[in-house]
Amino acid sequence: MAKEISKMILDGEEYSISEDQKHITGPKKKYTQEDFKEEKGKKIPFLIAPPETAKDGIIYGFSDEEKMEKWLKEKNLFKEHEKHKELMKKIKKERSPEELEKIKQYQIKQVEKDTKKFTEILEKHNLKPEQIDELEKLSEDYDPHFKQKPRSLYLYDRVWWGGLYIKLRGGHQYCGKRYSIAYPDLGYFGFDNKASSLKINCSSYGYIYTDKWYKGAYFYFWVNLHDLNFWGWGFGNSISSAIVY
Repeated sequence: MAKEISKMILDGEEYSISEDQKHITGPKKKYTQEDFKEEKGKKIPFLIAPPETAKDGIIYGFSDEEKMEKWLKEKNLFKEHEKHKELMKKIKKERSPEELEKIKQYQIKQVEKDTKKFTEILEKHNLKPEQIDELEKLSEDYDPHFKQKPRSLYLYDRVWWGGLYIKLRGGHQYCGKRYSIAYPDLGYFGFDNKASSLKINCSSYGYIYTDKWYKGAYFYFWVNLHDLNFWGWGFGNSISSAIVY
């Protein structure tokens, strides 16, 4: 998403930022970015960028999950989140050291393989890492005899999809149900607290968390985001785990 975030709706209250990005105006007062971060940002652990964010530049924040889920129901977006909550009950269970090591080694191998393949495709077609849309066009010319490319989340260590990157493979769809792949520790791939922007493909969506094993504040998104910090605060350089659908 190349569009700047122009508004935030936090617990139902609207905030907008000035053209010079220095002041934020809310229903009761005007803030500097630093004041806004202190007074509002730290009280909003849940952010959502729904599909329309790509067009209207508005994201939504909530001080607790109950308020967030009420909003999702009003927007007819709760069904998938409800399934996600059931998934979380499974993946947050305690695991033995052997199980944890198995997950780690499998994911390191898979992400290294997928990121390397992504780089090779970019080089072959003379594309830049942010040109995900161009890759989707290339996939239209596919061979139906082979397995098709999965949905994916791409994380970059600089804003505007620059710098180092990793590709996190998403889940698949089976009998009308969408499955996910969960990444409990981005440190496995040298990307803990490093992501500054992200892109998704093929109508993917996902969750990013500030803590390992899907704990802490989280961001539920359907769109590309060129800067994970918004008006001086947000999720830039603070992501430690992710789930990709």
